[in-house]
Amino acid sequence: MAGSQMRKRRSAYLVVGGLSVAVTMTALASAQAAPTPAPKVVTPASCAPTPGVDAKTLKVGMITSLTGPSAPGFAGAYEAVALRVAQENAKGGIFGRKLVLSKYDDASNGAGQITAESQAVDRDQVLAINYAAAVDTMFPALKAINLPAFGTGLPPAATDFNVFGSGGPGSNTLASTSIVKRLAVTGAKNLAGITFPVPAAVQNLKNTLALAPLAGMSTVLTKNDAPFGAFDATSVALAIRASGADGVIAVLQPDGGVSVFQALKQQGITLKALNMPGLSDPALVTKAGPGVNGVISSTYGSIPPGVTGRPGFRTYNNAMLAAGFNPYGANPPMSYISADTMIKSIKAAGVCPTRAGIVTAAHKVKSFDGAGVLPKPINYIPSALGPNGTPGNCSWFVTIVDQKIVPDKEPTCGDLVEVATGKVVLKAS
Repeated sequence: MAGSQMRKRRSAYLVVGGLSVAVTMTALASAQAAPTPAPKVVTPASCAPTPGVDAKTLKVGMITSLTGPSAPGFAGAYEAVALRVAQENAKGGIFGRKLVLSKYDDASNGAGQITAESQAVDRDQVLAINYAAAVDTMFPALKAINLPAFGTGLPPAATDFNVFGSGGPGSNTLASTSIVKRLAVTGAKNLAGITFPVPAAVQNLKNTLALAPLAGMSTVLTKNDAPFGAFDATSVALAIRASGADGVIAVLQPDGGVSVFQALKQQGITLKALNMPGLSDPALVTKAGPGVNGVISSTYGSIPPGVTGRPGFRTYNNAMLAAGFNPYGANPPMSYISADTMIKSIKAAGVCPTRAGIVTAAHKVKSFDGAGVLPKPINYIPSALGPNGTPGNCSWFVTIVDQKIVPDKEPTCGDLVEVATGKVVLKAS
C-alpha cells in the first residue's frame, strides 16, 4: 500500500515537474519571440536647448583686429577660419548641423575686444569663439562662463582651461630653447631684443632672452616700445650698434620688423644673427628688399612655405589661393589650425554639444594635427607641466636667401626650461 502511494506520488511529481518545465520553456520562447525595444537614438532635434545650437546650425564667432594698428598683422586670419568652416560644411557639417560663422572687430584695443566679446556671447549667443588678436581683455569674461576659445598663443592659453592656443598649450613660466639654439649656430654672442608694448609680445621676448645664456649668449639691449607697423627705425638701429650687439630678435609685426632690418642695412650695421618670428610671406619678403636677406624666421607654429611632402598644408595653401586670399601671412595658417581644432572639439563633444562639453572634450582628444598644417600633432591633456597640457618645444625655421624663403630641412626642438630658475624640465626629443 505504502509503495503504491509512493509510486503515485512520484508520478504526480514528475508530471507536475514536466508541466513546470514546459511552462518555463514556453515563457522563454515567448520572451525570445518578443521584439527587442530599439535603443533611444539621440538626434540634433532631441537635444536640450543650449546657446548657439539648434537642430540645423551651430553658431560660432571669430574675434580679430579688422581695423586699427594691429589689423595688417592679422590680415587673412578670418578668411582662413571661414575656409576651414566652409570645408566642413561642404562635407555635411557636424552631425548634420552646418556651422554659421560671424566675425567681430576688436579694433586693435582692449575696450574694442570687450565690446566684440559682448556682441558674440551676449547678443549672438555663440557656442565657441576663434580669435586672432594682440590684446586679451575678453578672456576673464569667457572664463567665467567656460566658453571655449581657440586661437593664437596669448597668455590665457597658458592658464585658462577654456582657452586653446593654436600651436599647443601655452606657458607663462616655461619656454623652449629652440630659438636661441637655432641662433647660436650663427656664432652670435650678444643679443638685442626689440618688441612693441603688448603684454604677450613683451613676455615672449623676455622668456626668449632669459634662455640666451643656455646657448652661450647674453642680452645687451632690450626695447619694448616699438610701434606696431612700419616706422623709421633709424634710432633703433643706432641703439643696437651702440649696445655692441651682434644679433637681434625682433618680436614685431612683419612690417615693423622689416623696418628694423632695413634701417640696419641703411646704417651699414652687419650682425651675425637676425631673427623675427612671422616673416613667412614670400610677397612681403620680395617687397621688403635686400635688407631682410639673412633673417632667420619662423611661422607662429605651422609648417612654413616651401616645405614639401605635407598634403595638409598643400590643401590649405591651394584652397586659400583659389578663394583669392593670401595663405602665407603669419596668422592665417594658425587661424586655420585653430578652426580645425574647434571643429574636432565640437565633434568630440557629441551630438548635443554645449560650451562646457566642448571644453571638456578638447582636453581628452589625444591628437590634433591642424588638418595637416601643424609640424607635429599636439594635445591639451593636462600634465605636470601645465593645466592645458605640455607646451610645444619645436619651431620650423626658415632663412631669407636672395629675398626668397628657404625652410630648414626639419623643425628645431629645444629643451623646455623653467624661465625663473633656468631648470630644464623636459629635454628635447
